[in-house]
Amino acid sequence: MNHSQTFVYNRYTSSRHVYNTSDYSEQRDSLSVVPKLHSTRKYVSFRVCQTNRNRENMRYISISDDKTLEQLKEEICRQLQLTMEVADFSLTRFDDKDDVWVPINDIDMHNRISNLHLPSYSIMNIEKREETNTDDQHISKIRTSNLTLKLCKQPMDKSKYVILTTDSMITIDQLKEEARKKVMATKTNYLYLWKDDNWIKFDTELDDLTLYDSEFEQYSIISFETEDDPVPGVCGLTNLGNTCFMNSALQCLSNIPEFTRKVLSFGNEMNAPIIGAYAALIKTMWSGDYVVTTPSSLLLNIRDNLPRFPRYKQQDAQEFMNYFLHLIHQEFTDESTLITNLFYGGIQSSVKCLDDCCHSETNEEQISFLPLPIENESNQYNILYLRSNGEQRFISIRTCATTLDKLVSLFIDQYEPNFSLQRIRIVRIVNNKIRKTLPLYVSLNDINIDQLTFIELPEKTVDQRYIQFLFLDRETGEPFRPPIFIVGPQWECRYRDLSQQINQIQNHFCSITDASINVVKHLYWINEYNEIRPLKSEKDTNDTFLFMDYITMEIDYQWIQKYKHLYNFDRSIDNSSLDSLLVEFFREEPINGDYYCSQCHGLRKATQKADLALPLPRVLIIQLKRFTYDTYSDRKIDTYINFPLINLDLSQYIIQNSETKTDIVALYDLVAVSNHTGTLIGGHYITYAKNDGNKRWYSFNDDRIREITDEKDIVTKNAYILVYVKQV
Repeated sequence: MNHSQTFVYNRYTSSRHVYNTSDYSEQRDSLSVVPKLHSTRKYVSFRVCQTNRNRENMRYISISDDKTLEQLKEEICRQLQLTMEVADFSLTRFDDKDDVWVPINDIDMHNRISNLHLPSYSIMNIEKREETNTDDQHISKIRTSNLTLKLCKQPMDKSKYVILTTDSMITIDQLKEEARKKVMATKTNYLYLWKDDNWIKFDTELDDLTLYDSEFEQYSIISFETEDDPVPGVCGLTNLGNTCFMNSALQCLSNIPEFTRKVLSFGNEMNAPIIGAYAALIKTMWSGDYVVTTPSSLLLNIRDNLPRFPRYKQQDAQEFMNYFLHLIHQEFTDESTLITNLFYGGIQSSVKCLDDCCHSETNEEQISFLPLPIENESNQYNILYLRSNGEQRFISIRTCATTLDKLVSLFIDQYEPNFSLQRIRIVRIVNNKIRKTLPLYVSLNDINIDQLTFIELPEKTVDQRYIQFLFLDRETGEPFRPPIFIVGPQWECRYRDLSQQINQIQNHFCSITDASINVVKHLYWINEYNEIRPLKSEKDTNDTFLFMDYITMEIDYQWIQKYKHLYNFDRSIDNSSLDSLLVEFFREEPINGDYYCSQCHGLRKATQKADLALPLPRVLIIQLKRFTYDTYSDRKIDTYINFPLINLDLSQYIIQNSETKTDIVALYDLVAVSNHTGTLIGGHYITYAKNDGNKRWYSFNDDRIREITDEKDIVTKNAYILVYVKQV
């Protein structure tokens, strides 16, 4: 890093802009940086809510205490870019002792700030004045002229965006036009606003509304749907009445590249109703002309041939897929068909006598899918635990708890008995960034993530606060691991207040990588004004770190790679993985009861074992057996199963006596997942599939489609059918 330059950090765009040191004073003035500490004037700082009484969204205002209340209001208007007169609003101060908002007397607007005796760093809010007219009373709104928005570069992808600065009084239609030009899209259709963890859609009839009337806030995230040409294969299927099971299975099959290429090559001369209807559907889906189509013709032909799938009744997607492929196989009439060539594999079962003869009997059968039983571990939670010294641990907890606070309490009892609930922050980590903080009262049934992250919060006093500590790649500026928190003084923070905690973090990294201490010396701090400054020790400076938001430790790429390679989580307690299910399925186990050995001619003890026979199937369909049926109940098993997206290795499960075992390809890549949500009675199927054209993942929820931008979202506890394709 070039220390002759000052880095200004934009926390909303995660980008860094470099300014020459000579221009720094001008940049500092534009950001209203607190004057230098050796100034002869006495300055006071206040925190002003940028949205009504929202203490999570505040801006620091620093002003000389010999200024008047009127001048304070003018400074607030200037920094918050309010287009209003100071007489149009009053100020209130938050009294944290009584937890109330207290009005600030503004009868004398020329009263000096020093005479108001306001505590330093008081939290203030702008209050709306009531205005009276001849009809009634109404409250005038405070609005900002300039509005800064974050515009997604791709529809609904919040991870990649550009900054769009506009006027709050433009219309939705005008905003869509500005957005179109900003990302160089050909057309725009619907505008979306991210609010309360959901996308809010603005239909075209709302185009005449202004952003101000629509309550857009500073740094709101917006996106839009384009009217560009559809992507071939990214085509939804209409639900024809409880047919989500069929739609999900068809989307899985549609995204098997070799299968779809063969089907697209079929002509119209085949006298096969199922194949003909399916080929017509696939040609429509992959034409690039449609975003939604209706599989009605195929459904009618299927119901004529499969009466077990009655109209308007929910069915099992795996059963449907299996029967559907069998129907296509039958219509080919030949013994060896496209279906057998792609989907069929073999399982060799062997039984070995444990008497002196050691006789072994083998039997081989064809399979079109691999059914893997799973245990009911719906109350198991896999948790990434981040300690304040930098250590990462992967733990698993089984509990019948219903809320997060009870889960955290159990975690504390088992792992951190000296902690209180307030010492653990529950978050969701995406791309090594905190995506969302979860409150303790949340029900575990309402959480859609399969791996929680617990972050240890160091003990603090009322005069201290938490500071986020980021681990960044020096080259890209992106985090290479999740953040942690350290604690520092609420106001005048110096290096000595943080040095012990920073040393622990540095020592952790060095102990993992065997790096020297110089590798972890690139430390910076980011203040409220989004500036990055070198974090210098007491030996170098006695500066106070004013309004510190973050601390970053920047590491060179080669050490990051070594850290990632050497830092292995202890996952030995985690049995909820696809590999563990495969090991269990192909494990040698004793036969229950006596076995009659044809060699010994008597009842003997024996073992049985299953192996994959060659050749391996080109398409491997795995069923995670989540449904159990007995006389008294139908149950669904919600155990989270972790499965790989690429390089599923089946080599260890192939029959041991195969002479060609070392010469075959046994690696598979995932192309589709059929997910089942809800219960057996009120369930629903959704497919995640990888488009072979653009290599992107999409969610197919009947006729609703969205792109999956984070591949971590593909692996969920709802996965039911996994479709893998063998690498060539």
